[in-house]
Amino acid sequence: MSGIEFHWSKERIAEYHSTDRRLACLGMWLTDDIQSVHELCLDLLADLEDIAAGRKQSESWEGNAWAAELSAEGVDLQNLWRDVLKAHYPLGETRRVVAQYWRLLTEDPDRTRAVTEWERDNGRQHPYQGL
Repeated sequence: MSGIEFHWSKERIAEYHSTDRRLACLGMWLTDDIQSVHELCLDLLADLEDIAAGRKQSESWEGNAWAAELSAEGVDLQNLWRDVLKAHYPLGETRRVVAQYWRLLTEDPDRTRAVTEWERDNGRQHPYQGL
């Protein structure tokens, strides 16, 4: 158990439940900014895998509600609207939680199309092996 779980609401909106309060910002970032957009989650998984493998040094993300800085040292999150919502997560932990979120999104049969298009658009196989 990672301390966080993802599920669909009755309205088919991705939500999280965390038994580890420390993971709340990570859950909010994924459900608020990545939402149920397969392509965004695939981009995030690729960035995390590329950083972990040393193919990329860092990456910056900014969405509707969150800014994120990804590096080998980890992921720093900052909510764009509430200064008190910020956190740092080790890279490995972030990769595990994002992979868990991807598994929620893969319940949608559209995932195959999304992966195929991601690989075509990026000219390479997606680096995350859990597709």
